[in-house]
Amino acid sequence: MAHSFPGSRMRPKASECMASNSRKIDLIVTDLGGTLVKTDDAIMAAVRRAARELGIPKGNSDPVYDVFGTSIWEYVRAYLPQQYRSRTDECHERFWKLFPCEVLDMISPFNGVEGALRDLKSRGVRLAMLSGLRLEAIESILSTLTFRDWDVVRSSMMYQAQAGNSRAEGIVALVKEFGADPKRTIYIGDTDHDVRQAKRAGVVSAVVKTGGQAVKHLDRIQAENPDHLLAAWPDLCGVV
Repeated sequence: MAHSFPGSRMRPKASECMASNSRKIDLIVTDLGGTLVKTDDAIMAAVRRAARELGIPKGNSDPVYDVFGTSIWEYVRAYLPQQYRSRTDECHERFWKLFPCEVLDMISPFNGVEGALRDLKSRGVRLAMLSGLRLEAIESILSTLTFRDWDVVRSSMMYQAQAGNSRAEGIVALVKEFGADPKRTIYIGDTDHDVRQAKRAGVVSAVVKTGGQAVKHLDRIQAENPDHLLAAWPDLCGVV
């Protein structure tokens, strides 16, 4: 059974209620970290603390930004010194004992996000959350927002896929679940990986410049040619 965020509700299929001809997008599937809320500092703090608590020498944060958008396991592996990467699983599990609760004070929504969510909802746009974090972590982070009217909240971990394509599988499943037209569905994230996943799913791709990868390696994102490269999430209102 689909696990939705407390307070959210499933509505009629998109094909049954999309009456506005002025709207270009009916369904928004959005990433969380780096997209709606700032999480990169919190993630790196938890990765560093997890390694430190296990007695692992300080690693290098820079390679982590190269794999942003994939999975926490990949972040941990990228951070650890080469000779300690055999302990990735151990450090990964320690990370989840810390994140997000121990670093929640480092996580906050980007400016204008909640107002934009309310505006889009009032225009009849369906809002689906799809993040690579564990579901309980997603819900903990979302509980810090005053906006709660999500149609559905999902973790891409629930979708089985090869070669890190669980996000694309999740997008495809949501398009089918809502009866939406892929051409009128947008997936918005903050990394080059997110753009590739949107394209693999056959939906419109959008990426924001607010994530940690964009700050350090914007060229990686631009090389993927997203349909929309936005300064921040609220700019999506102009696309829809």
